[in-house]
Amino acid sequence: MIAFAHPAPHPLRSERLAMTDLATADFTATYAMDTDPLVMRHIGTGEPETRPFDEYRAFITQRLGLWVSERFHMWAMRLHGSDEFLGWVMLKPIRDTPHIEVGYRMPPSSWGKGYATEATRAVLDYGFNTVGLDEITAVTHPDNAASQHVLTKCGLKRDGTLNYNGGGEIPFFRLTKTDYQSLST
Repeated sequence: MIAFAHPAPHPLRSERLAMTDLATADFTATYAMDTDPLVMRHIGTGEPETRPFDEYRAFITQRLGLWVSERFHMWAMRLHGSDEFLGWVMLKPIRDTPHIEVGYRMPPSSWGKGYATEATRAVLDYGFNTVGLDEITAVTHPDNAASQHVLTKCGLKRDGTLNYNGGGEIPFFRLTKTDYQSLST
């Protein structure tokens, strides 16, 4: 039996990807990703994770407890029929704001293959059509052109900056349900 890191698993599927709610078994792969300086250069302070694994696991478990609910999730991405962890994608509230964000993180071995775009589109569909959100937002590091490209390919539009979690102003993107529906027609 899989031990999920949070209640109410809600799997998503896309053409190539199976996305299942992040399970405790995925923490080893997320730790490896978060300790990689290349991955973390555009996340938070730009510094890789340095805590021992047990402290990291407790931290992630606590964060998931704050982020995840019946409606909001963090999914592990895998190719259909594979156990290989390709990264994660999430839909969660942005602390101290009315915004709901889509986000993703992947190890370098998953970059440039369209997984972030495919997973983001699946999460947008879930957020608008299952959860019933009126708007979904995203943020990126100012220098993360690849992530900004993914967001614009998925229909999100740059809308200034947002002081994200008190860490300073960073590029802010948004997509309304009306605009999302017009993309689908």
